[in-house]
Amino acid sequence: MYERVVDRIHRAIHLGQLLPGDKLPPERVLAEQLKVSRVTLREALRVLEGEGYVQTRLGARGSQTVSTPPISTEDMRRRLLSRLDATDSILEFREATESHAARLAAARRDPADLEALEGALTEMSVTRNVPEFRRSDSAFHLAVADAARNPMLRSAIEDARAAMFLPIDAFPFNVMLTSSMTSHSEIFQAIRDSNGRGAEDAMRAHIVSVHDELRIVLGVKKAAG
Repeated sequence: MYERVVDRIHRAIHLGQLLPGDKLPPERVLAEQLKVSRVTLREALRVLEGEGYVQTRLGARGSQTVSTPPISTEDMRRRLLSRLDATDSILEFREATESHAARLAAARRDPADLEALEGALTEMSVTRNVPEFRRSDSAFHLAVADAARNPMLRSAIEDARAAMFLPIDAFPFNVMLTSSMTSHSEIFQAIRDSNGRGAEDAMRAHIVSVHDELRIVLGVKKAAG
């Protein structure tokens, strides 16, 4: 049972829903939110602390904050290279699912969807670091998925995005932010204008660009198209 709690907190961190420095709710509250016993929660928190995802703050009994496991650039590069085939598969899957979601979103979005997308873009424009970028980036892509009005597609997109945690951290932040603002704005404009083909093409171009940039960072050849 505790493994599911560990997975849920991993997922929230990977999607940017929990950022480094965020304080977790008190144990009783968190156990109620996750619908598990406090014994199960404590075991999950011990695992997360051992992995470097959670830290207990000294001088504040029971106060735990989110962190991310320390990893050097070279260690991250080695880890990414060791899972390159899996990462290629994830990005190919994202290209297929998120492009189609963008096309549907252009046809099905409502004013609330456009507000959510615009809010994510605004947040992205003022991000100062990778964790904040991850939060706004995930918010934008999941807002596109929500606007597609297809629960199965939405679930698949969230699963794939949660699996992209390490590759996003490999990018130089300023380069990543500049290119992402341009591509996300193009996606938003097409969805706002109900341009299904344009939204699909813009989303595909964005994810292909992420894939190509990742391989440049890693110093490997472009994947066969």
